[in-house]
Amino acid sequence: MTLQTGKTYSGFVLEKHAHIAEINSDVYLFEHEVLGCPLLAIKNSDNNKTFSVAFNTIPTDSTGVAHILEHSVLMGSKKYPVKDVFGEINKGGLMTFLNAMTGSDVTYYPFATRNLKEYFSIMDVYCDVVFNPLIERSTFEQEGWHYHQEEEDGPLTYQGVVFNEMKGAFSDPIRLIFHHIFGGLMPGSTYAHESGGDPANIPDLSYEEFCDFHQEHYHPSNAIFFVYGDAPLEEELGYLQEKFLAAYPKRGIRSTIEEGSQADRPVFITDRYAVDSLDTKEKTFLAVGTHVSTVLDREENAAFQVISNILFNSDGSPLKNAIISSGMCKDFGGFYVSSSCFKTFMVSYLVGSEAEHRDAFLELYQRVLKEMVENGLDHDLVLAEVNKYEFSLREEASKAQRGLDLIGKAMTAIKYGTDPFACLTSDELIRNLRRKALEENYFEELIKKYLLDNQATVTVTLVPDPNKQAETQQAEAERLEAFETTLTKKERRKLIDRTQELMEMQQQPNDVETLSLLPQLTRSDLTSDITFHAAQPSEMFGREVLVNELETNHISYLDIGFDVRCLPVELLPFLDIFGTIITEIGTERLDYRRFAKEIATCTGNFSHSLNTYAKRGEQDSLRPIFWLHLKCLPHYLEQALQLVAEVFTSLSLADRARIREIIGREFAWAEHSAQSEGYSLASSRVFAQLSPAGHYNELFSGVTSYMALKELALNYSSREEQFLTALTTIATTLFNRHNLILAITADSQELGHFAKIGNCLTDGLADSPVNLHQLPPLDIPKSEAFITSAEVVFNVQGANLLPGGQGYNGHFEVLKTYLSRDYLWNSVRQMGGAYGCFVQFSQITGNIAFVSYRDPQVKKTYDAYANMPGVVAGLKIPEKVLQQLVIGTYGNFDPHQSPAAKGATARNEYLSGIDAEYKHRRLAEILDTTVENLRSFAAPFAKMPEKSCRATIGNRKKIESDRSLFDKLTEI
Repeated sequence: MTLQTGKTYSGFVLEKHAHIAEINSDVYLFEHEVLGCPLLAIKNSDNNKTFSVAFNTIPTDSTGVAHILEHSVLMGSKKYPVKDVFGEINKGGLMTFLNAMTGSDVTYYPFATRNLKEYFSIMDVYCDVVFNPLIERSTFEQEGWHYHQEEEDGPLTYQGVVFNEMKGAFSDPIRLIFHHIFGGLMPGSTYAHESGGDPANIPDLSYEEFCDFHQEHYHPSNAIFFVYGDAPLEEELGYLQEKFLAAYPKRGIRSTIEEGSQADRPVFITDRYAVDSLDTKEKTFLAVGTHVSTVLDREENAAFQVISNILFNSDGSPLKNAIISSGMCKDFGGFYVSSSCFKTFMVSYLVGSEAEHRDAFLELYQRVLKEMVENGLDHDLVLAEVNKYEFSLREEASKAQRGLDLIGKAMTAIKYGTDPFACLTSDELIRNLRRKALEENYFEELIKKYLLDNQATVTVTLVPDPNKQAETQQAEAERLEAFETTLTKKERRKLIDRTQELMEMQQQPNDVETLSLLPQLTRSDLTSDITFHAAQPSEMFGREVLVNELETNHISYLDIGFDVRCLPVELLPFLDIFGTIITEIGTERLDYRRFAKEIATCTGNFSHSLNTYAKRGEQDSLRPIFWLHLKCLPHYLEQALQLVAEVFTSLSLADRARIREIIGREFAWAEHSAQSEGYSLASSRVFAQLSPAGHYNELFSGVTSYMALKELALNYSSREEQFLTALTTIATTLFNRHNLILAITADSQELGHFAKIGNCLTDGLADSPVNLHQLPPLDIPKSEAFITSAEVVFNVQGANLLPGGQGYNGHFEVLKTYLSRDYLWNSVRQMGGAYGCFVQFSQITGNIAFVSYRDPQVKKTYDAYANMPGVVAGLKIPEKVLQQLVIGTYGNFDPHQSPAAKGATARNEYLSGIDAEYKHRRLAEILDTTVENLRSFAAPFAKMPEKSCRATIGNRKKIESDRSLFDKLTEI
């Protein structure tokens, strides 16, 4: 179909068309002739078809109305009066992406699928839920907030999914910093409000205001439509027009942002954040936000993304090094905010500081910036960071969700009235940026104009306060008490009855007749003829190499692995920090500054990870591996490999000051992560008790590792010699060719190149015999709780359900889908108010864990876990629901991945003994699943309670209220 500019197609007038060779796509910009809404189509051969509809949702307060509405429209519509439409679709489809997101001034609803039938089906559902939602009062109460009291003598509380989600979000001090920077730089603007919702303000929102917001903002004239991929464009346009847009006879109002005023002089804001410790030393955050420009200037925005790394993030940065070495903080960094709103900002921050350092920090910041501008930026540093930025753009072309990425770029352009076609290209932008950065004083001029000579700044001082959480809880309690005193006995009874009514509604599943209203695929739409990619074991340089030949846009992804069983067990808790140090510290030839510049020049990244592999069918097979990951372009591969080889042969640990700084920085961030998003620590603690693989992971990256890092950071002076000796021992023992395994993902040409030059990695490794160490018995309580300053908790319970994976089959995958997307979704999220819940399971060990995320409950969640054996034993699922679960499980079994992710998956599967024949057998079992197959797992679930371990991390008050559930409480 050839489309002509100016012509109308299904109500859409084609404004512009261009073929963009860089993304190998034809791009069309339409405007609806009646409603005025734009539609951007990016058409190419990608079968991962992507759709999104976005609305300008402009908050006027911090009640989170846009966020609550995003959750709520997905709970049912006029055409699909299904309770929790999103959950039902998510339970049973082939989507590669399905979500909805609220930004500071926009809410958008994207999805992607490789199935054409499903593509139009979900387009129909998504459009109906946004334009014709039910948004009943019960939905507002469940997703937003409501007064909750279950019995006469029970406590009165606030409950709601978004309310609890944002309590978790506001436990993160970084969130507060952003809030103050936006409000300080743009007072009175749209962006001074918290679009996600401030928990203190969410209960101010009424149901009527909530409904009015939808009426005002969810008109097609206030929308932007996006389509991407290989679906027929004429069908997409016709579908939207005939099914939805033709029903609107006239244009509506397009919402616009409130610009407010702009800071024209320095603003200083001081606030507090909660900590659960009296020790507040070196826990202050300092941040500077500077207004730079707007999204309209692409070249300046690209320049500042590079400049932010030059100034704030590179270890070669004079500014970063001056601030770190001053002793004012544990870490200094920053970033450029280029698309969160119309205006753009530079943000820099200090972590692990003190409030009294503020003025000295600002003086040093300005002085060093001025010196850098006057002396000119280091040419090698600029080159390194421009290369790194270009690499990131090159890698974007290989993303699995490329459509989503391109839509995101185009949405920013259309939303703020700039050219969406330009934002989909980058080659010319990079050429100009490279020339101006390296041959002119472009970066220096920008730094001077926008960072040195600019008074539009806000400085935020965020001070730790052990009393803040108690004050917040007290304020909430007083507000609830004030409301409670206004209730008559009859009104109180009505409130309790309403709570019970809401809980009963949440427990009622959709009936088959209602579910049938949703468009669904059937088992006949599925095929078992899937080609699973597998790593090919090969031998190069005398060692095993796992080869993944894939189209990677000429990027080589190299994994260099070492078996850590050669290390004494007492060193394993330091292995993660060892990985951080050796990827930064440099060598005898290169100090850490020069090393950072060379790494950025010739690689896209140099990092580490730790994985433990148990092999299918081999009970005693265990392979814990320390991985080094490298990615680079062809013309830099040899240089990159030589750099890594140099790490192996001449790693330098002589810079004691730098190592001390790294320890302080890493603990500051580890503590921040534990306080705000600590569920991985609880999960690791549970799995540690279930198998040796879990034990290893606990030592690498769990509570054991965290506590070792904490003890080291807080007592570094007395531990330094011992620690440096440990680092040396790890390096000399680990870097041995007998421990080595290699994996590479690249196209055929780059694989051939690696085979010729990769021997430099092995040549420098030791060639001595290796002794393997055994893990000692683990001695930790079965039930533990870890206290942090979070407003919510994360609850994990696990057991060795299927010892050694015996009894595992594809039917269990379907049961897992049911437990995660149905039972836990309903009982822990919808009824309990948690933001999320999911199942973790290893088919090799048979270990399983249930995890709740940003959860307001402790005992109620564990009660839900405890009920699971009865749920499995009594499972009765209509065929329609079972089919839905089978399809959802099938979709997970064939994920849509980038080449890099596909290579990593194949590597992991090879090391776990999972091959294509095994996966096809599991797939056939998934497709043939019956309800009886699901109930057949009742026996192992019945034994689960007596074998279970549990761990909770989070809010002190919630944990202490259910103290009897735990053998031990620990302050993290």
